[in-house]
Amino acid sequence: MKHRLFTFTVLAVCTVILSCEWRGKEEPQEQVLPLIEQASADLSNQRFDAAMENALKALELSQGDPLLKVKSLHCIVGIDIMANRDANAWNNALEAEAIAREHCFSKELAEVLISKAKLCSYAEISPETSRNDEGLQYAFEALKLAEEADAVEQRCEAFYIIGSLYINKNRWSDPIDQDIYHTAGEYLERGQALADTYDLPRLRRNGILFRSRWFQQGGRNEEAIQYFEQVREGLKESDYLTASSLDDRLVNLYTRIGDSEKALDAHEDYVYSMQKYIQQKQDETLQEMETRFQVQEKEHELELKSYQIILLLLLVMLSAAIIMIGVNALRKVRRRNAELQRISETKEQIIDIISKDLKSPANGYASKLEELAANPGTMNEKVAAYVEEAMGVRARRIADFGLSKREIEIIRLSAEGLSAAQIAERIFLSVHTVNTHRQRIYSKMDVKNVTEMLHKADEMGLL
Repeated sequence: MKHRLFTFTVLAVCTVILSCEWRGKEEPQEQVLPLIEQASADLSNQRFDAAMENALKALELSQGDPLLKVKSLHCIVGIDIMANRDANAWNNALEAEAIAREHCFSKELAEVLISKAKLCSYAEISPETSRNDEGLQYAFEALKLAEEADAVEQRCEAFYIIGSLYINKNRWSDPIDQDIYHTAGEYLERGQALADTYDLPRLRRNGILFRSRWFQQGGRNEEAIQYFEQVREGLKESDYLTASSLDDRLVNLYTRIGDSEKALDAHEDYVYSMQKYIQQKQDETLQEMETRFQVQEKEHELELKSYQIILLLLLVMLSAAIIMIGVNALRKVRRRNAELQRISETKEQIIDIISKDLKSPANGYASKLEELAANPGTMNEKVAAYVEEAMGVRARRIADFGLSKREIEIIRLSAEGLSAAQIAERIFLSVHTVNTHRQRIYSKMDVKNVTEMLHKADEMGLL
């Protein structure tokens, strides 16, 4: 019983532990990817500290998964680049690149190489710091990997960064190298085509920035205005961020060509687009907060239900344990009652046998008592031992006096108050034989008459 109770207790504890672990334990991917997404959202809103906090959490949780670690490191690289921490970004990019190459993560390696190419592009602050050729090596390798992996966004970004690096190569040239200039334009157009074809607003906005630099480098203000106006007309009504970027570029372009009226109109459009974008982001934030609250409410409900299930399981196990205890106790009571019943029946049987043996020795109940005593399994162990001892004491006393069974029988019949004639009639003997037996009994027991004989017989336990 103790063993069963221990087993139930262990099962209950294990159930609680496993349930808690099941609730708290999630797959690394389920934890890391949402953190990376949140970090990216924070980064787009220029909340660098919050973005870095989520990215570092993602990195910590991804230590056992190389792919997730590369994704987390790349997220940190992007944050460092936006926060102008180029040295940190480069070191993290190198670590991510090493892991991606080791495990052949083509798409992720392309992303890291694009980031390295961007860092090389940002180094172009003087002819002496130029790292454009190095950046082009990273960008072309990234483009090849993206094409192999059929990664559209990475292909688009590779085209843009290649175009940007070619623009850099003409930055300090006067006049500019037309071949390099046209090559830059070709890659920017290819990137813009992908962004338009696959409807990628973020990359479309990036393309506007690159194309603005490209047009400015070639002194093609009128063409730039025409291009941006055309793109502006083709935008979705809800894409206020891209519209504001275009309006901002148009303000500068109209100012350069001296058209102040259109520059003012473009500025008003820019203000309107920014206001709508801010309102849009506020609505998205409110929606996100509401969604997050609903998710938390559902998680709380699930957690509460899981606790209720655990409690129910514990109650079921406790009930089962109580039932087992009750059943075992009932079995013990039944066994004890059966044993007491056997003892009672044995006691009554012994009393009956002894009584009948005293009253009518000729019936042979003494032999039954001896048989009963010889089989202690039929009665309680203590009763059996007592009967055996009593039978032994009586046998020894009888042996000491040398009394026969017939003589003992005559003594007991005499104890009933029977005369010699009545005894003779009872056991089918002559009166003379009965008297002869009595004389022998007197001699053996060293008594003189019936009264002394019965007194001594009582002391011996014969009566």
